[in-house]
Parts: sequence; C-alpha cells; structure tokens
Amino acid sequence: MLTSYLPLLVLLIVAVGLVGVFTILASLLGPSRPTPEKDIPYESGLDPASSPKIHFNMQFYRIALLFLVFDIEAAFFYPWAVLYRDLSCKGQVIGGACHGGATAFGILVMAVFLTILILALTYVWRKRALEWD
Repeated sequence: MLTSYLPLLVLLIVAVGLVGVFTILASLLGPSRPTPEKDIPYESGLDPASSPKIHFNMQFYRIALLFLVFDIEAAFFYPWAVLYRDLSCKGQVIGGACHGGATAFGILVMAVFLTILILALTYVWRKRALEWD
C-alpha cells in the first residue's frame, strides 16, 4: 500500500526541489538595482498618503479569526452529509441502500462535533469576544 504513494512522494520532492532551484537562480542571476523610489510602498501610482506602519485594533483580528474558525467549521457539514449513509451502516451500502442494519455512529459523530462547536461558541460569547468596543 505504501508503494502506491511513492510516485506522489517523488513528484512532491521534484516540485519542491525545482522551486528551490529556480528561487536561488532568480536571486543570483536576476537584476537587482534597488533605488529609493522603488523601495516606497506602491499606492496606485501615487505618493503614499501616510506611513505604511498603521496599527490596527486587535479587535479586528480577533473577529476575523473567529469568523474564519466558525466558517470553516460549518464547511465540515458537507463531507459528513455525503458520508452519512456509510457511517451509519453496519454492513455494506449497495445501490444506495444499507444491507446489514443501521447504527447511530453517523449521527453521534456529528453530535460530538456540534457539542464541541457549541461549547466553543458559548465560551467566546461569555468572554464577550464578539462585541465591538
């Protein structure tokens, strides 16, 4: 079984190797003529209006991270729904029908997942991390 992954491993090694070789070649052979004008931040061809070192409120990052976490968690519902019949069947699934009886494993997997998700959301809510100051 491990030999079936060998071509994938070889491809991965070759790809990473080529990326490294091309990056090194570009830095060694490519032209490098830095000027003060090239080093300023680009803002649609205009001179920068202010310093690029603007400090954002950490609340913005917290809300963005929480959104990503809970949005990605919701994306796990689709694969579970696709595999629900296979997860809940003791025997084989033939022609879309379960032969061999059903189990509660498929629904219990999602119940555990939802419990963890609800506990995390409750924790975030109680810590008032969702409120904007």
